[in-house]
Amino acid sequence: MNYLRSSLKQILLFAAGLACFSALILTPSCRHEAKPGELVMMLEKRVPTFDPRKSSDSAAARLTQLIFNCLTRKNEKFEPAPDLAESFDSSPDYMTFTFHLRSGVKFHDGRTLSSRDVKYTFDTMMASGFPSDKKGDFVRDVAFITAPDSQTVIFRCKNPFPGLPNAVISVGIIPEGSGDQQDKSPIGTGPFKFVSYAEEQEVVLAANDTYFESRPSINLLRIKIVPDNSTRESELRKGSVDLAINADFEPVTVESLEKAPGLKVLMVDGTNIAHLGLNLLDPILKDQRVRQALAYGIDREAIIRDVLRGQARPASSILPPNQWAYEPNVQVYNYDPEKAKQLLDEAGRQVEGDKPRFEVSLETSTLSISRKIGEVMQEQLRRIGVSLKVQSVEAQKMLQDLTDGNFQIYYRILVGGNQSTDMFRYVYYSKSVPKNGQNRSRYNNPRVDQLLDEAQTAPRERQKAIFSEVQKILAQELPQIYLWYPATIAVYRDRVSNLKLDPSGDWSVVRFVKVER
Repeated sequence: MNYLRSSLKQILLFAAGLACFSALILTPSCRHEAKPGELVMMLEKRVPTFDPRKSSDSAAARLTQLIFNCLTRKNEKFEPAPDLAESFDSSPDYMTFTFHLRSGVKFHDGRTLSSRDVKYTFDTMMASGFPSDKKGDFVRDVAFITAPDSQTVIFRCKNPFPGLPNAVISVGIIPEGSGDQQDKSPIGTGPFKFVSYAEEQEVVLAANDTYFESRPSINLLRIKIVPDNSTRESELRKGSVDLAINADFEPVTVESLEKAPGLKVLMVDGTNIAHLGLNLLDPILKDQRVRQALAYGIDREAIIRDVLRGQARPASSILPPNQWAYEPNVQVYNYDPEKAKQLLDEAGRQVEGDKPRFEVSLETSTLSISRKIGEVMQEQLRRIGVSLKVQSVEAQKMLQDLTDGNFQIYYRILVGGNQSTDMFRYVYYSKSVPKNGQNRSRYNNPRVDQLLDEAQTAPRERQKAIFSEVQKILAQELPQIYLWYPATIAVYRDRVSNLKLDPSGDWSVVRFVKVER
């Protein structure tokens, strides 16, 4: 009898365990129980570096926004406002800029912020041989930096540099002498401090108790690195992730998650710009008529409707429509395959029998949505006689290819930087080719250079006219084909509250987020 009771007990325990295991797999109710004050987020790709002086990669930029502060930050009008600098001013000729630092700001290791830290950050970033895609404007236009006292930093420029208060927004300040450790073990002044990083798995950050603008509401922030779209979806559904901001979900996935129990979707008009970059040194693409034909041959509206499921709006400028210098009256390229064929004929790219007019390669990321967009463009361009070879490459290889000019066409989404008119000089100035900027198309127009030089010292009214002309020229010459502004999308569990999205998907909003048990 005792034996039977013991056997029955083991069977019941096994059945209970099996039921729990099945529930864990089949339902979201048996999910990881979040700890009080802990928020779990997701990144869709690895973090190449934590060093805020180096990379403008989107994953690195998001972590920078949490761990570091910069001298300035963007306000709601996309203009520079005080951050670590409580005030700043410039000389009338924009050759000297003075930043007055906040007092009492602490780094995560307890050191007090001083002007020497700011000088160290920029001096090391601008140093010869230091690998940074942020240094171009500074190397070209900044002569030297001084720290006359502990709270004052002065930038002396070689050339007028009115955009300097905006340019410093992307450079997080690090403690003097800490450069070697920032890649893997960063120290900043930001709302969260670094705890650990499991390569390509997870980043763990903790609230900075001494943050100068009040401590974040959450105690611990876990950021899972999840490259696969279906796995990212599963993580949210089963409750092991609380929040995903611009996590590159498939648009149909977003539609599905909107209907999932316990989940909410917040969507706002975005300001980031999806575009095709064209290598103007390429024998085929150097012809403006070919570039215009490609633009006419791509049906953006169809891609936005059918692939992106309406989660984007068409673009005709690198600037978002709510930017003060945005020019709406430029040449646009509504889908017109007959016009595309005519331009290709005029360019001497006629059809010969069953052969395509020519073949070009398109580099995309390895994200499935990027590959899908490339494949749709491939079919659309086939209709005008162009063979498009779609190549999905890892992020690091793509960045290297763009830096080296080893590409014909690429598809990318520019995040955040296009909110400022400084982007024109960074992307289209002839001297801003990598590694001095992001003129990856190798665009060279003396008139545009002249206009951008003039804009350096022009008053706002004249600047608006200058940037209007620049946008009209770019719309004609097409070093880039502007596609759409993707919506900024957050998917989050119902335990998350007080979430207010920035149009660019900026992660600095995370410090205001609250979580319930």
